[in-house]
Amino acid sequence: MKRQLITCFLLSVTVIASLTCIVRAKDRSPDIVFIIVDDLNDWVGCLGGHPDAKSPNIDALARNGMLFSQAYCNSPQCRPSRTSLLHGIYPFKTGTYFNAKSPKETKIKTPTIQQFFMENGYRVTSGGKVFHGHPGKIGDSLFARPKDPRPPKGKDKFHAMRAPNDGYPLDVPDKEMGDYKVASWAIEQWTKVTEKPLFMSVGFYRPHRPLQVPKPWFDSFPLKSIRRTAEPEGKDDWADMPNFARKLARSHAHKPMHGGLSDHEYIVEKKEWDATIRAYQASIAFVDQQIGRFIDSLKKNPRGRETIIMLVSDHGWHLGEKKHWCKGAIWEQTTHIPFIVRGPGVKPGSTCTQPASLIDVYPSLVDLAGLEVPGWLDGKSIKPQLKDPSKPRPPAISSYGEGNTSIRTEHWRYIRYEDGSEELYDHRVDPDEWTNLANKQAHAKIKKKLIKMIPADQHPGLKVQDWFDKFQK
Repeated sequence: MKRQLITCFLLSVTVIASLTCIVRAKDRSPDIVFIIVDDLNDWVGCLGGHPDAKSPNIDALARNGMLFSQAYCNSPQCRPSRTSLLHGIYPFKTGTYFNAKSPKETKIKTPTIQQFFMENGYRVTSGGKVFHGHPGKIGDSLFARPKDPRPPKGKDKFHAMRAPNDGYPLDVPDKEMGDYKVASWAIEQWTKVTEKPLFMSVGFYRPHRPLQVPKPWFDSFPLKSIRRTAEPEGKDDWADMPNFARKLARSHAHKPMHGGLSDHEYIVEKKEWDATIRAYQASIAFVDQQIGRFIDSLKKNPRGRETIIMLVSDHGWHLGEKKHWCKGAIWEQTTHIPFIVRGPGVKPGSTCTQPASLIDVYPSLVDLAGLEVPGWLDGKSIKPQLKDPSKPRPPAISSYGEGNTSIRTEHWRYIRYEDGSEELYDHRVDPDEWTNLANKQAHAKIKKKLIKMIPADQHPGLKVQDWFDKFQK
């Protein structure tokens, strides 16, 4: 009798094991790793945004996957950009245009990407700055971004309302930094073996201000070697810009002037242009190393599944181009971002020059996971371009306050401001956007075509002029 019970038990275990194998065989959903970096512009090697960029790990990811070289944010500030990305809804549909909230905004009722994957059988983890300032509220494991060490008392120049000349080489090891700890948490989450497929969203904070990272990263960029971004020879870049655009270049949304000086004027007066570029480059090199630590851990999938990796930034950043600093504009430097995908079927080292934007992240990851893409998402999956990079895509649309819209196609950028003024740039011959063609009759036809791409029905919200009136009196 005892032997029969043992036999039955063993048979039961065998049947359960067999059924488990059948379930596993049917559920071949891939693991998804979504990495978002804060305030990272195109100063990475694979995008060639600056000749001295040091980003070996991000570049290696691009070499092993597909780089979308013409990728853009849909809003040039953290909160509206991340809200749009994570909900899959354009800013101009909700009125979420700025970090500062407006009473005219519409609350988004559709699920976040984390909630969507959780509802579709995924184990969801989210850590670091994924949403604006936090990892979100949905997930099986949530990890808030740890605080960073600060400079010695009296040495810290950082204040959100001040100019971005807050770089400082910290006398601490990498492991004391928040991004190091986020990478370590992410590695730990990756190695956990579960039956469910895994969706990870991991947010790295640098090169967001304050531009303070350990000293060795500053030492990689000697101050005497710093090269500023190029400026047009023999002309003022503002010469053909409308007055509204000039006022925008002097502003930073909800930030006051510095004794009547803009960020650029202040940094030039204090002779800290090169030092600030150095601090930004050091911050990129530092965070690239932490991203690399995490990506190295992804080489082997402990759950035996295929792995899809996507890396983006939430928006770009100016470092003196057009006499502007930080974010809060809709030119190339403020909107251009890294956008890299690696996974099964993606040709290593491939590049897609068709426009893409952060609104496409949500539908793309859903599509790549083999799930049905919800109809309420505004973006378009990049899956067709992974097979054929030349397949056309719609333009990238960026919004900055009500009535300020940028349309970026493969070759053109058109901007219309809330006062009706315009800018038009041909990126085939003018990648730095130095020559405004908006008033040239020879380009009337292409301008008319681009104007038709601006969404007709835009949600009301704060206007940039509101900030001008408040801070540029």
